[in-house]
Amino acid sequence: MMKPILAITMGDPAGVGPEIVAKALSESKQIEDFIPIVIGDKTVLEETLRALKLSTPILAFNQIEELEYQEGSISVLDFQRLDRRGFAKGIVHQGSGDFSYQAVVLAVELCRQKKVQAMVTAPICKEAWHRAGHCFDGHTGLIASLTQTTNYRMLLASEKLKTLHVTAHIPLREACDTLSQELVYQSILLGNQHLQRLGIPKPRIAVCGLNPHAGENGIFGTEDLEKILPAIQQAQQENIEVFGPLPADTVFLKAFQGNFDMVIAQYHDQGHIPGKLIAFDTGVNVTLGLPIIRTSVDHGTAFDIAGKGIADHGNLHCAIQYALKMIQFN
Repeated sequence: MMKPILAITMGDPAGVGPEIVAKALSESKQIEDFIPIVIGDKTVLEETLRALKLSTPILAFNQIEELEYQEGSISVLDFQRLDRRGFAKGIVHQGSGDFSYQAVVLAVELCRQKKVQAMVTAPICKEAWHRAGHCFDGHTGLIASLTQTTNYRMLLASEKLKTLHVTAHIPLREACDTLSQELVYQSILLGNQHLQRLGIPKPRIAVCGLNPHAGENGIFGTEDLEKILPAIQQAQQENIEVFGPLPADTVFLKAFQGNFDMVIAQYHDQGHIPGKLIAFDTGVNVTLGLPIIRTSVDHGTAFDIAGKGIADHGNLHCAIQYALKMIQFN
């Protein structure tokens, strides 16, 4: 059986993306089960390898059809040169924004054409994207737009906690106003489907309440009774094992202890805070609902340590392994 091919975007060149990619793909024992293709700039990666004192050879090509791969080397789809005017490590840069944006666009296209089986993304800088005229909220919104996907969700996944977000990169006030029975219901369906595809026949899903103590029967807000509870009941009628709304201050601990396979969070920080507290170095960002497989590291560009050679690449390994798991069960 042919090894799956993964497109790995280099991320923002001014951040730690090139470093974690170089480190991860220089460890041959970690890449025995797949063929990695870096979507990036050969020169940037060469400079990164030299700075890290790594001697891993690079095989560069300009079209996917020219792909060459040899174990112990890094294959780079050298698709676009970085505009270095004003570029510096650790600095928000328009050229970096355009470069990292275009890499994601290309990776999505390769997935859609089935020339690669999944894409794994290193971190980008949203401000740099906006400076370059690409006004998306990040990877998730861009990839959804490129694949014409409207029903998609962000999932933070780790070994002991999986958290799906009903809303993500919008202001908290807007998240509260956006929340609806349909959004919560569709989130439950997407989460249940994902877990089943990973081999869990009857997932146990917990749904967070929006308000303190899940509203305390309307005392602290009515959204839990009017929007979240009906969605849970709707899913239960379809024989989905879903519970809630449950107070967010205790449900994550119960999931971590093994009582649930997934938690549905209502807004970004409700899910991200426990997820990053529990698995900051091993959490994986997954976009559910897409027609392609996309996973990502669960950290940012870390401009403060970019170029210092101290970035931890373990998170990228986790993202790669999660993508391979999704390919296996897809």
